[in-house]
Amino acid sequence: MKKLLALVLTVILFIPCALAEEPSLESLVLDVIKKNPQAIKEALEKYEKDLAEKKQEEEFEKLLADKVEVDIGKSPVKGPKNAEYLVIGFSDFQCPFCKSGDNTIKEFMKNHDKKIKYVFKNFPLSFHPEAAPASKAAWAAGKQDKFYEYHDKLFENQGKLGDELYVQIAKDLDLNLDKFNKDRASDNAQKQIDEDMKEGQKIGISGTPGFVLNGVKILGAYPVDHFEKVLSRLEATAKK
Repeated sequence: MKKLLALVLTVILFIPCALAEEPSLESLVLDVIKKNPQAIKEALEKYEKDLAEKKQEEEFEKLLADKVEVDIGKSPVKGPKNAEYLVIGFSDFQCPFCKSGDNTIKEFMKNHDKKIKYVFKNFPLSFHPEAAPASKAAWAAGKQDKFYEYHDKLFENQGKLGDELYVQIAKDLDLNLDKFNKDRASDNAQKQIDEDMKEGQKIGISGTPGFVLNGVKILGAYPVDHFEKVLSRLEATAKK
């Protein structure tokens, strides 16, 4: 029966013209479908799943082969200075997917302790009105060595983004408020955002979040398993 089902699927998927040319074959196919609707349904679903997985694997292999370079510049770094692997994240503080992506990066770094360091790049999307102001506030906090502390507070309070929150976080982190307000309103704050976005656009990033792990692009809020898969492949390649 399995061989017969396989034959039926082959006819349905690959040689439909055969049905018109061979009435007896058409009758056989219709009879098998009628008697085994669930089996046919499951087989077709498996076929579609296999096709999707094959496409994903092909796209994955292409990303591994087409590595990109990103200039870190003066962007804030978190993690061991001499870490073997580098993740660069292009993010928007108002983007809910970026919040999810940030949690994934924290889990990924925790899984590999001293092996990974992280660099944050601003990529505020135009339809998020508080994304750029939040980026400027975080940059200003970084001028007082509190970027990632401020960064975390912004994501924790993503639903409350606004000037009141920016000032409150600065107070909570004991920042010099005069310097903080001056820095976030400066041309240099906007300049940093512009430079980060230029780097992202250069490698094809148009939405958030977007990540680069040792040159391999990971576009979207993928689960930590995907980062692990990329890392495993990079490690295997390094051993060759």
